Amino acid sequence: MSLDENERVRVWNTFFKLARDEAVFVKQLQDPSWETPERELDGGMLGENSIHSLAVIAWCCLALEARVSHLIEELKEQNVLSKDEAWSVHFLRTKEKWALLPKLSGKTTGVSFDHPPHQAISELCGLRNDLFHVNYNQLVEKLPSPRKAVSLFNHFVEAMEDMNVILGRHPEPDPNVLSITLK
Repeated sequence: MSLDENERVRVWNTFFKLARDEAVFVKQLQDPSWETPERELDGGMLGENSIHSLAVIAWCCLALEARVSHLIEELKEQNVLSKDEAWSVHFLRTKEKWALLPKLSGKTTGVSFDHPPHQAISELCGLRNDLFHVNYNQLVEKLPSPRKAVSLFNHFVEAMEDMNVILGRHPEPDPNVLSITLK
């Protein structure tokens, strides 16, 4: 089933609202006395729960991309990967890069996408293309509930910390990092 024009507009308006909300915040940082006029977007938006679930997923996907790229750059800086190897790895899909990080760093322990916490990485990567390429039908169909979005966020944090342990960045999970979760 294909989304009709009205449904696509609600999705577009939701992305636009999230961007406007951040722009308003930045404008108010520059000029604390500035007040934003409230705006209604013609065509409406997704419901409140969907708006925030969409935002959680979008920011998690961007954070995941940034994290995996950072770890690849570290391997290059540590001369574990050459400049050309790092450049090549950057062009792999995010899930593939995440799965290869332990091997690239010379570790024998890997990750399993079959269960938490790394299952969240797989799920976020599964949503990524629908989200960033705005595949309306798939995006609306797959958009997680708020509870699931928070769960993905929590498991994402745990997966990042587990990867730190796997890579030998520290010997055990850092409770400070794990306290970022929303339990």
